[in-house]
Amino acid sequence: MTLVERPMSQWYARRAGVTALVVGLACDALVTAVLSVFCPLLLAVVLGALAGVVCALVAAVLVRVWPVLRTLWWWSIEIATTVVVVGGWVTLAHLTTWWIASVVLLAVVIAVFVPRRPRRIVYAWSWCLVVRHRLRLSFATLVRSAARVSGGRPAALPLLLWARPTLAGERVWLWLRPGLALEDLEGKAGLIAVACIAKQVRIAPASERYAALLRVDIARRDPLTGRIDSPLALLIPSLRNAEAADVPVSPAVPPVGLELADIEEPAPEPPRGARR
Repeated sequence: MTLVERPMSQWYARRAGVTALVVGLACDALVTAVLSVFCPLLLAVVLGALAGVVCALVAAVLVRVWPVLRTLWWWSIEIATTVVVVGGWVTLAHLTTWWIASVVLLAVVIAVFVPRRPRRIVYAWSWCLVVRHRLRLSFATLVRSAARVSGGRPAALPLLLWARPTLAGERVWLWLRPGLALEDLEGKAGLIAVACIAKQVRIAPASERYAALLRVDIARRDPLTGRIDSPLALLIPSLRNAEAADVPVSPAVPPVGLELADIEEPAPEPPRGARR
């Protein structure tokens, strides 16, 4: 299993070398200049060189492992869930016995998946996890095919921040990398909807201050198709009796005595600006 593609790994390796050289030289010069005020010049040069090597090494490692860190971020929820479940079972098995830990784990699974409400909650959040990966694959396909970046440089994919379920489907927040804009993704909403196995996808800005922060609303169903009982039927005198009326009413609303004939009509106002 390859976590990072070979062209991307090679490009980040070259970038890590350049970053280490620039950061190391800059840190060496700054530390040497500052320490030369407080200690002999030779000692300041040695300490500056050591500080430059340390800073260059840290910067190179961060740049080199960034694709791996990004992949771990994409799978962070799954990894955390697996660690909690397996770690909890192992800990309980060490404290008691393995079969007691298995029984407790089975009871938790039954309590989560058998009742309707917890099962629907788990199902909704599971779709959020699926959508994160489907969006990542969709952006990887669309952005790289449209960018046509020369020199083997990988395309800047959006960073998926968070996802949560909604009444219609899911809502995902993402942060665009340099080289992308909202206009680049609006025309591809249909392709993104196909990738997410959804009915419709809407992409809109999520912040008035940052153009890179976007919100992706994924619609799988229409939450307005259900029937909603209206209390407006109680305002009709002939249907005020809820037992005899074949109209959906709400028992929480008291009868309202509304007689339009009892309301006096306002007197007409005299015309303004008329000549006497």
